[in-house]
Amino acid sequence: MLRQLLAAIVLVLAVVPAASAAVVPQDFGAAAQGVPIVGSNAHLPPLAATSVYNAGPIVGDEIIEFRESGGYQADIRGVNSRARAYIKSWLDEQCGANATVAQVRGCRAMIVSDIDDTLISWYSFYADPAIDFQYVSVAEAAAKEGCTPPAIKQTVALLQYAQSRGVAVVLMTGRKEAERATTNACMNRIGFTGYRKLILRSPAEAKLSAQDYKSGHRRQLEQAGWNIMLSIGDQPSDMLGGSTDAGFLLPNPMYLIP
Repeated sequence: MLRQLLAAIVLVLAVVPAASAAVVPQDFGAAAQGVPIVGSNAHLPPLAATSVYNAGPIVGDEIIEFRESGGYQADIRGVNSRARAYIKSWLDEQCGANATVAQVRGCRAMIVSDIDDTLISWYSFYADPAIDFQYVSVAEAAAKEGCTPPAIKQTVALLQYAQSRGVAVVLMTGRKEAERATTNACMNRIGFTGYRKLILRSPAEAKLSAQDYKSGHRRQLEQAGWNIMLSIGDQPSDMLGGSTDAGFLLPNPMYLIP
């Protein structure tokens, strides 16, 4: 309870209106392992958290204000536009100026993307007064099954652009292996297909932190010969731990997944 209250105090100070929304370099110290990360400041503070926690109703009004003021959309656009420029620059540098699809494929270029609050938005779910920015497992499971969270169109478009250039896209999520069919169906429903691989948590990985789980799989992809140009997600743990050339952090002041 104390940790949630402290998070609320910091978040009230951190969530900003649209006029001040900014996409800036992020400093995560040694955890970044030298990887440059650019993104939104709208996140819950870590507070030495070792497990997932939600914002809760204490800061619900601030989260709603951030969303309705246009700050959220400004950050979503800002992160994705910078990521798109980075993709073009990376391909020109690593695969040759104006590289063809065949040349890019020869470069073994890859992007690793999160899903929840990266490709689909859970804001409407959490803002529902019945949920009030808290974790309600039964309701969340039903929303996943029905794929009710809408697409975040800017990130979907970013990954589709990368695919059109010949970049392989891997989706990596904290969802469980048992949710594979539901997750594939949801991606098809929002119009994102053609990804090379969908990585979900196996039962053996259940106790790993998100950072260890995701960085471990990125290392495996690198060992298989892929060059991961960037990782994109709504949590620092989507890109910390190395094995990516850059990280792009989308806004999410609703929950933290270490």
